[in-house]
Amino acid sequence: MSEAKPPVTPVLHSLDAVEAALEQGDVWSDEVRETMAYLGVNNHWPWFYSISETVGMEVSMLVDAEGLCFIDWGTISRVGLNPPKGATIPFQIWTHTHPRGNSYWSFTDRQTLAVASVAKIIRKAIVLGRAQMKESVWSEQPAAEPLAESGPLSHWSDELVQYVEMGVSPWRAEVEA
Repeated sequence: MSEAKPPVTPVLHSLDAVEAALEQGDVWSDEVRETMAYLGVNNHWPWFYSISETVGMEVSMLVDAEGLCFIDWGTISRVGLNPPKGATIPFQIWTHTHPRGNSYWSFTDRQTLAVASVAKIIRKAIVLGRAQMKESVWSEQPAAEPLAESGPLSHWSDELVQYVEMGVSPWRAEVEA
């Protein structure tokens, strides 16, 4: 795992620029990281997931209390939650992917959410899988439908998996706008 990178400004770079960076294996390029931030903050989750699946790596997006966006890459099966130095907590949202998999809270994810619950550092979490999205929202009081009946996970809602379609390409939508 690498250290967390500085925040990025959400920018939809040209598809050619993103594909060129990905073909070189450069997920850390500004074009890829800024595009991932754009896709995430604009709720283009299927496209966000698609890039993760294409490169075969989990990706994480954190949006801090001031709206700064942080993108981090991991391995095929894990991306760390690396709260960046200088970020303002609580984080509004933590999103990560399970490339080539389903949307569910893995054992590692549950551990992360438990720690986040005790520290009160994340308000909402999303995990993306193939054509799926699962959300969980943290609250001070135990959730009506919690991830666990007791302990820190009882403060996280256990939402149903949502099935999502790719929809119109954000690149095409930008051209038509």
